[in-house]
Amino acid sequence: MPSNKQIPDYCRQVAEQIRWKRACPAVVQELEQHLIDQQEAYLDQGYGEEEAARMAVEQMGDARQVGQALNRAHRPQTPWFPLVATVGLLLMGALLQTTLAQQPMPLISYAVAAVLFSAGYFCNISWLGKHAMEIYLGVLAFSTVMLIESEPVDGAAVFQLSPMQLQLCYLALVFPVVYGLFLYGMKGLRTRGMVYGALAYFPFALILLAVPTMSGLLIYTFAAWAMLAVTIRKNWFSVPGRNRIRNIFVPVIFPAFALTGAFLSVKGTRLQVFLSPWQDSVDTGRVYCLLRDAVAQASLWGEGRADLSVIPTLSENYVLLYGIQRFGLGAFAVLMLLILGIGMFCIVRGMQQRTMLGTLLVLAAALTFVLQAFAYAYANLGYGLWDTLSFPFLSRGNTALLLDSLLLGCMLSVLRTGVWLRDAEPQKYGIKLLQIEKR
Repeated sequence: MPSNKQIPDYCRQVAEQIRWKRACPAVVQELEQHLIDQQEAYLDQGYGEEEAARMAVEQMGDARQVGQALNRAHRPQTPWFPLVATVGLLLMGALLQTTLAQQPMPLISYAVAAVLFSAGYFCNISWLGKHAMEIYLGVLAFSTVMLIESEPVDGAAVFQLSPMQLQLCYLALVFPVVYGLFLYGMKGLRTRGMVYGALAYFPFALILLAVPTMSGLLIYTFAAWAMLAVTIRKNWFSVPGRNRIRNIFVPVIFPAFALTGAFLSVKGTRLQVFLSPWQDSVDTGRVYCLLRDAVAQASLWGEGRADLSVIPTLSENYVLLYGIQRFGLGAFAVLMLLILGIGMFCIVRGMQQRTMLGTLLVLAAALTFVLQAFAYAYANLGYGLWDTLSFPFLSRGNTALLLDSLLLGCMLSVLRTGVWLRDAEPQKYGIKLLQIEKR
């Protein structure tokens, strides 16, 4: 490759005009390669190296003007719809929880959530791809330790670290992204990588079964299923063509495992109460009846007639029911359509990403966001067969609020800067536990 200071100096002057420094390396690399190609073309015509470099630079034009033009063309692509909608949900949640609590304390949690959302939105997502395996093993180890040290509270594992406590069911919000990073680290390992990817699903699934959180298990499962299916479809593992059709069926084991575990967790009595709640006038059946009656007394628009003071843990578990009674079923439908719209927009944009890292991160966050919201909404209507996590940004729960904010911020960061993300080159991993070595 011809070497000459004129081309690097020209590229440096161009780079000085580009304000978005994250885009600079890719832009400069592309520009430099173009100049070198043009220089080689002049060399083939018989010009000397210095003269060929000078002619290539002159043909490109003034460095300042070229840099300013590239600066206008290479700016972050702000995803306005999901960004504005997410900020609106944060503000709506802060107002709603402050109203329900009748004190300003929830504003502190929402202020921290806004900081985490901003941190995720402006972070360098490529760092996650560079440390994919370390993140997976670190989260797995940390989650296992918390599960071992946790104590059962109301039938679910809670990790106590005075003065804080963490409900381990919310790990289901983190696991899809971490599993996606594991799949990202399996690039080019052929059938072996796909098998490792399938096996990597189970440790997190078993943790969620042990917590237990059935809705969390189902959310994690379907997000993992979608991500593995996408990696197989895009041949991320470089599986030979003759095996690809057979391998498409591998992700089916995920929902089969999760649904089996979820249904086995539902005892016959609970299922009977779910189907005929009026037969249990004391415990779960009474809550089902109260929820369904409250929904039946709601108006299409405007305030309903139900007495919500009899609903237990309203601000945490049934905040949507409060909204239905306050604003009507029409407002509830609009909210759910907004959630679905955000999810579909992000999933479509995620599938259009140039990198597998961007695709997996967006899929994990968007599917978790939508499934979490719809599972919560289903329970608020009085038909929740399993436990719920939370409604993103609206229901009370500091852990879920902070995790949702960080995840949505990272997802929107991918949509904002994904055009300049680059998948990392295959690396060598000396991890004896998995015996993984990329060659």
